[in-house]
Amino acid sequence: ELPDTIVSPTHVAHLFLHRNSELQTRLQAIWQDIPGATTDFMRAEIDRLNRIIKTGSGVPRNGKSLFMERCGKCHQLFEDGGAIGPNLTEHDRRDLRQMLVNVVNPSLSLREGYESHVVMTDDGRTVSGLMMDQDNQVVVIKDHQGNTQLIPREGIEEIAKIPRSLMPEDTLQDLDDQQIRDLFAYLRSAQPLP
Repeated sequence: ELPDTIVSPTHVAHLFLHRNSELQTRLQAIWQDIPGATTDFMRAEIDRLNRIIKTGSGVPRNGKSLFMERCGKCHQLFEDGGAIGPNLTEHDRRDLRQMLVNVVNPSLSLREGYESHVVMTDDGRTVSGLMMDQDNQVVVIKDHQGNTQLIPREGIEEIAKIPRSLMPEDTLQDLDDQQIRDLFAYLRSAQPLP
């Protein structure tokens, strides 16, 4: 089995979408199924994070640095961040439990317009990301790094919607308790930091 550091669960999920039977057989031999957290694990993780956040205080300024490093490539908060995922400024960030659900299980409720797609081309390429636009000539995909790719429709073999978020489930996995408190102190800030 390959470690997650080489092939992430998101990439494995994308590989499983290919309809090539030989590839499917080889994938099944390596992974058996699409990796992902169980419901029991996610509940336990939400409870663990909730306890950590409530047993101390965080420093929003330190949290902003963590946000920009971990979340800001895709999400915007106030004036900072990217536009791959939803803008967090306009969402209710006071509801800690709901925020934790969204972080621990980002695929639970995908917001409209943020569903990921995979495009398989007749020359064997696979492009995945958000579908920004499409017409009868071209499909426009914004990939995980925020790069836009125009794919001529005549070269597309298949387009599939991926029922998983682009956001990894293990975003907070390697943060210590204080870093978690700092990050959520910033995420729950009512105003931008000066």
